Amino acid sequence: MADNNLANQTSSAEMVESNQDLLTQILLHFPVKSLLKSRCVSKRWLSLISDPQFAAKISHLNVNLGPSGLYFYGSPFGFLNFDTNHNMLKIEIFSSENKAWTDSGGPFEAPHYTDFEHGVFCNGAIHWLSPTDVSLYFDVETESLKTMAMPRTQTGGPSGYWSSQRFPYFGQCAGCLHLIEVDSISKPRFHILEMKPDHSHWCDKYRVNLNNVASEFPEIARRYMDEFPTLALNNVEEIEVQYYAYSILSVVIGEKDEDVEVMMVIPGKIISHNPRLNTSKLLSSWRANNVYDCMQYKWYNVFHYVESLATL
Repeated sequence: MADNNLANQTSSAEMVESNQDLLTQILLHFPVKSLLKSRCVSKRWLSLISDPQFAAKISHLNVNLGPSGLYFYGSPFGFLNFDTNHNMLKIEIFSSENKAWTDSGGPFEAPHYTDFEHGVFCNGAIHWLSPTDVSLYFDVETESLKTMAMPRTQTGGPSGYWSSQRFPYFGQCAGCLHLIEVDSISKPRFHILEMKPDHSHWCDKYRVNLNNVASEFPEIARRYMDEFPTLALNNVEEIEVQYYAYSILSVVIGEKDEDVEVMMVIPGKIISHNPRLNTSKLLSSWRANNVYDCMQYKWYNVFHYVESLATL
């Protein structure tokens, strides 16, 4: 009986080994670290895992599953040039093949206060945020500049104002574009909006209650009297007024609806919060000189790290 089982196992292994498509599909589900070790199994495995097309498939699969970590970086860049003579903009594209820049389309006028320094690449397009009724995105493949609608203010006031507090996060994960809009840092609730694939409108995807975060990490909720004792004494009504000290780094979504994590920095800690399950957990501790240190990091200082076989 034991000999028969061993023979069956050997036959199955040989069948997988001889079928490259089947072997490829199996290896695509290996973790990247296991793939690197598996290159030592045989010359055939080494050749398959080292194939650039196989590496591209691994990268594409892992991007759709979400990031494996976050990478901090502090130097934003872009490829837009300004025509100061006519107050117009133009887009140039750099070709890695001929090492040259070429114009893409003619000059255009952008919505007021468009943030071209912090673009978000999602589904083949670069998106730029504007506090007006519309923002811009550039389809790289078709080289076409298009507009996308912006959400109206939650307070019902005018939409044409800019504040780093109003849009504390604008990013993407697993092919979904996300935007967070808040009224002020004294409000405990905010919504995470998700853009429809056709760029027609934003939908309310997740809701975050910072009071739930404060139950696990009370240092996120601050009192003005603690930070400004002299001012608080001059106005008794302001003693108990709270604000929330945080900066949102990323919104990470998984395969299941409840697999969503909001990564944020609070005084002395980096944490994640799941708005579906209302759970929070500590990711890392860090030394902070004061409460404002946690607000120096923004979403555009953070990049998703995705495991791949690509070489640097």
